[in-house]
Order: sequence, then C-alpha cells, then structure tokens
Amino acid sequence: MTGNSSIDISLANVWRSYVAFRRGKKPSRATTEFEYELLDNILKLATELQTGTYKHGPYSHMIVNDNKRRDIAVASVRDRVVHRLLYDYLVTIWDKTFIYDAWSCRQNKGLHGAIDRAQKFMRQYKDGWLWRGDVTKLFDSVDKSTLLRLLRRRVSDPTALWLLSETIESYRSFDNNRGIPIGNLTSQILANIYLNEFDRYITHRIKPNAYLRYGDDWLCFMDDKVKLENARKKAEDFLTYELNLDVNPNVNLINPVRKGVSYLGVDLWSSGRRLDKDAQNKMKRNLNVRNVASYKALMVHHQSIKQIRRFDWIIQSINEP
Repeated sequence: MTGNSSIDISLANVWRSYVAFRRGKKPSRATTEFEYELLDNILKLATELQTGTYKHGPYSHMIVNDNKRRDIAVASVRDRVVHRLLYDYLVTIWDKTFIYDAWSCRQNKGLHGAIDRAQKFMRQYKDGWLWRGDVTKLFDSVDKSTLLRLLRRRVSDPTALWLLSETIESYRSFDNNRGIPIGNLTSQILANIYLNEFDRYITHRIKPNAYLRYGDDWLCFMDDKVKLENARKKAEDFLTYELNLDVNPNVNLINPVRKGVSYLGVDLWSSGRRLDKDAQNKMKRNLNVRNVASYKALMVHHQSIKQIRRFDWIIQSINEP
C-alpha cells in the first residue's frame, strides 16, 4: 500500500522546515553563517529541491563517549532543514502504522513513558517471564536497500523517494550498503520504520502477553519460559533473514519477571525501581549547576525518597562556594 500524498517543497514549506529545525537550538557558528544570508539560502535550497538539483553535502563527525563510544555524524544546516522537511512528511504517513508500544521518537511517548509502561507490564505479568533484547549497532547495520524497499510500500511520490534516497545514500560508513547516521533527525523516524517490521512480527505472529520497544531495546512477556525461548528463536531468525540485523549477545536475556530487569537506565521490579549503576555514575560525573534541574526531575521519577534526599545534599555541595 502506498501513500498518495506528495511532499511539499514549496518555498513556504522550506521556510517552515527551517523554523522547526531552528526552534529551541542555541546559536552555533554553522547556524550563524547560514543566517547571515538567510533568505538567499532558503530561496536557493527551495529552488534546488524544485528543480531536482539538490545534492546532500558531506558530514562532519564527532566522537561521544557516553557509556559507549559513538560516532555522531553532523550534517550542514541546509541539509538539516531538508531532514526536518522529510521527517515531518514521513511522520504523517508512518506514525499511524506503528504499534502503540513503540515508544521512541514519537509525540506523546518517550523514555519515561516507556519505563512506566514496562513496570506496568511487570506488575500485570509478575508470575511470568520476560525477554530483554536489543540490536547490535542498529544504526550501523540498517540495510539501505531494505529500508528503501520498506519506504516504497507507503511512499509513491517520486520527489519524496528521490529525496529519501539522496539522504540515505549520502552517508558512508564502513559498508556503503549499510548504515544511517546517528544524530540525524531522519534517522530517528527511519529506524522506527525499519523496526516497525519487527514490532508487527512480534505482536501479530508471536502474540506475547505484552511487548514494548524503545529505540532498539525491547521487552517481551510470556507466561511460559519454553514458549518464550521458542519465540525468541523465531524473532532472531526474522531479524536476521528479513532485516539483516543481529541481536546483541550481551543483552539477550530471559528471566522470571519477579527477578526484575535493567531497562533504559533503570532497574525495574514489579514493586519499585531505581536508576541503575551506569546511570547513577554518569549523573555523578556530569552533574553541574546547568543540568541539576534535569537530573533532579530524573531522580524524582525513578528514585526513592531516601535517595532523593541524598541527591539534595549533593546539589547543595555543588552550589556552595
């Protein structure tokens, strides 16, 4: 089934995409340079899109060590405006096809919602079993030809398909046939489109008691351990043969629900939760006066009263002269 809606590449919509891209971002050298001749740059970009002469530029790269080493690919401002335009177009077509329990990068969803939902399932199936899994290097492993095939199921507009192909093929990793860049806005929706196939396979073919996914990290609940082990094997085969993905062998666990699970930076049980050790250590390393409010909100959501009081003492110490 393909969508009949055409992508809007009018000057007005390119401007709207720029405004949406710019909203909430701090000034940077790249945005300042783009805005020095803002109207000319927007007009030139719209003309290139309308005449089919647009070419995605190269990426700059930065390495981030946040629990694990990641290569963040940063596109130019003009390309990020196109990413925003594509993102808004794809969301209107694809979001309604996603299962309810796909929680990442969607309106009215998010990390805290996924954690709350996981704990709800743990209370509901506290005598059952759960499988926690994630994909090995999802963004590096996305097969470009498979992704484009999936997109063509619902996108028929030639201009949209050209722009999607141009954006997807613009990124080169160790394997030119694989990979979408970490850090791109388009990569968020493309990852959800890619893993939507897995979500629907689990919910409609495996039919567990419950299933949810945030990013490439999921939980699957069943009453019987043997049935869940069989379901895991089928799901792994689907990932391998249909999506060319592998389950991370270090995060591929089946355990009784009553023993709890570490999920999305939180240790969860049916009766309670706490930030896991990695999350707590990261918070202690990075805590400063600028991010203290965000970390306090995280603590209130996931920690006990005693732990919150201990955190208040830490806050007091960083504010002291």
